Amino acid sequence: MECYKLTNLLIYPILFLVIVTLIVGFIHTYGSVWLMNNDKKWKKNGIPLDPKSGSPEWLLLIKNNLINLFEFPLIFYLISLIAYFQNFNDLFLLVNCWIYVLLRTAHSYVHIYMKNTNIRGALWLFSQVVVSLIVVRFIMLI
Repeated sequence: MECYKLTNLLIYPILFLVIVTLIVGFIHTYGSVWLMNNDKKWKKNGIPLDPKSGSPEWLLLIKNNLINLFEFPLIFYLISLIAYFQNFNDLFLLVNCWIYVLLRTAHSYVHIYMKNTNIRGALWLFSQVVVSLIVVRFIMLI
């Protein structure tokens, strides 16, 4: 019974990162709509065929962060879901999943709202170390 309790907790970091991704997607959509209503070029002509070249830096930062949330986190999703469905009872895995999610959330915040690439890079690097630990631990458990 204890195994299922710990395993069931593994779904929460997965859902939390999905929610973070949806929020960043919403922020990007809101920024694009705002730009269509307030930018002279976008208001007159609509969204350009190549919006990336015509977008302001702040919208590009949001877009890049959204793209980032579909790169390395896929490894986290895959391993976490397999561990969840296989009922892995491992506190180390659970704690590192939460650490990864919190680092990715902080990375998203810094990526969107701050221009400090040193902080953003450190958060990304630490998140990569943690996802590597998750992979190694997963391999040890199978």
